[in-house]
Amino acid sequence: MTAIILKNNIEQRKIDALLDFLKSWDIDAELKTTDKLEPSDAAEFSLSQGIWSDYDVNSEELRDQAWKR
Repeated sequence: MTAIILKNNIEQRKIDALLDFLKSWDIDAELKTTDKLEPSDAAEFSLSQGIWSDYDVNSEELRDQAWKR
């Protein structure tokens, strides 16, 4: 299966024209729409939270240490 992703909102008549064109070439095509996902506010260190749970670590200290090298 091959997927074509159209990232912008496109007029329905243009989508219909595209589907008609693909079908004229005997290409089986269907339309699936999804809602645009809004970025979520992820917590700081969310991926490594369990690793560092026993330590007193914050992002500012890590940045300071990294830039002072």
